[in-house]
Amino acid sequence: MLNKYNSKKALLERSSRVINSIINGMEELSIVKRRKIMEKSGEACAIAGSYEIAKKISEETTCIEEIIEKINNQIPWCGQWNLKDNIIRSICNECGCPLVRNKIVNLNSTFCYCSLGWVKIIFKTLLKKRVHVEMLKSIGAGDNICEYVVYI
Repeated sequence: MLNKYNSKKALLERSSRVINSIINGMEELSIVKRRKIMEKSGEACAIAGSYEIAKKISEETTCIEEIIEKINNQIPWCGQWNLKDNIIRSICNECGCPLVRNKIVNLNSTFCYCSLGWVKIIFKTLLKKRVHVEMLKSIGAGDNICEYVVYI
């Protein structure tokens, strides 16, 4: 039976408070531990969302240029992915996370590592190999853009 305490809206608000509380509590952990935890969260987010699209793209082509074109057209992200000299780069003028954009989670530097994990699992799936990904800039850390690079 739904009531005002367990309606979808109330559960979403409660989930938001819980997630933000966990992320704020993680500030007491080392950066290495925070990054590892949040990257795992990003992997889970990708698997729950865009992973199947990435898998389908990887089955359709192995041409890196085609993969970049398809990801830009089929997988929602905050910026375009561009390839130059075996480096795939994206620059975003706003946070790419739908949880942040919809004000479910507060943006901070710890939470940005979630997107790093998302990028890793998506490109690992697309390219069918391990990839090295770096977050060079992030809005959550005070930068005016987010910048991700994937080294292939």
